[in-house]
Amino acid sequence: MRRFLGIFGIIMILAFAQLVSANNLVLDGITYDPAIISAGDEVDIVIQFHDAISLNPDIDLNQDPNYKLIVTLEADDTLTEEHVIILDAEGDSLLGHLYPNQNYNVKYRVKFMNDAPAANYEFKLTGKYVYDGEVQATSRFIRFMVPVKKEGIILGISNIVTAPAEIRSGDDYVRIDAYLENVGEKSAKAVEIDLDLPSGISSSYSDDNHVWIGRLNDGESKAISFFLDVDDSLEPGVYDLEYDIKYLDLDNNEYRNTLNSRLLVKERPYLVIDSYEGSGLAASNGELKLYITNNGTTSAESVDVRLIKQSSQPFNFDVRSKYLGELEAGETGEVIFDLDVHRDADITTHSFKVVIRAKGDTDAGDDRIYIFDREAKFDVTGQAPNYFKTVGFIFLALVILLIIFKLSTRKRGKRK
Repeated sequence: MRRFLGIFGIIMILAFAQLVSANNLVLDGITYDPAIISAGDEVDIVIQFHDAISLNPDIDLNQDPNYKLIVTLEADDTLTEEHVIILDAEGDSLLGHLYPNQNYNVKYRVKFMNDAPAANYEFKLTGKYVYDGEVQATSRFIRFMVPVKKEGIILGISNIVTAPAEIRSGDDYVRIDAYLENVGEKSAKAVEIDLDLPSGISSSYSDDNHVWIGRLNDGESKAISFFLDVDDSLEPGVYDLEYDIKYLDLDNNEYRNTLNSRLLVKERPYLVIDSYEGSGLAASNGELKLYITNNGTTSAESVDVRLIKQSSQPFNFDVRSKYLGELEAGETGEVIFDLDVHRDADITTHSFKVVIRAKGDTDAGDDRIYIFDREAKFDVTGQAPNYFKTVGFIFLALVILLIIFKLSTRKRGKRK
């Protein structure tokens, strides 16, 4: 008898499982709180539905406390998966225990992220029939959509202005002024920005690439500023600046966003000392030859080369500046400086500071003055002969010989 009842129970459960799995949950209605949803909202979704199965009237599972229906809320598309957090997936039944053959009102709670775009978000409800803690069958899905009509926190960078207006390689303390604005429907707090710079561009000051904004209400904008140094050797072109923004919504959910702007580095001349030649002897004259090359991408006009020495350096030169004129991109020019080397100059290599001054290419709209600090070296290789000292020795020797000759002549005369 027990074996018969056991077999009968198993057959009934299997028959019930097949019956349940073949039928649907049916959506009767849906309400939202708030009724008009913005990105960033936490929303209560109340689902009204019923189970459309037709059970055997001889089996009254409604009276069995071990039997219940569990209906789970899930995201049903990638948009919902990326921008919605389901806070309460199993829901809160507004009518108590969920039995079959009933109308249900279940409240679920979800969080739309602040960066969620205005769109229809797809969800599904999955019903599981559980008896004594074991899943007996799974119903097919209820699918529905929740509309987000207003966007939440939307941050943007606007009104970007640079000083100078035209940026070229070698520029220091370039100022970038802009506005961070919130054009969304929600306020942000604890807003901070880190500016990520490409290779060849660096911050002018320590930690200058970090800006604290604080609270930024919806519809509000705040000014931000950064200072940059551009390497001398940076190629002209367009460079991407990345603004890494971190912020909280008013529910203390943390977000991170990256915005971009572009920085145009324009063409310019770039003058270097390609090579130099110079050597001489102490107490003599020498020449220092400089070969100046324009490694930039535009012509350099009115090129002037000035040789600078320290007061302690053992050299004199009458002409300190040489005029080269125009050097086109890739062209090399030569200047020669005549040096007088002091007698007490150390026999070693001496360094000179060279200042090259040039004007930009006016044909390209560049009327800026560029100054390049460079270095050149001059070798003192030895001591020049002291001809005055040699002549003096010879003269002294002749005088001595003359005296000796006269004395010898006098002695001979006395003997006679």
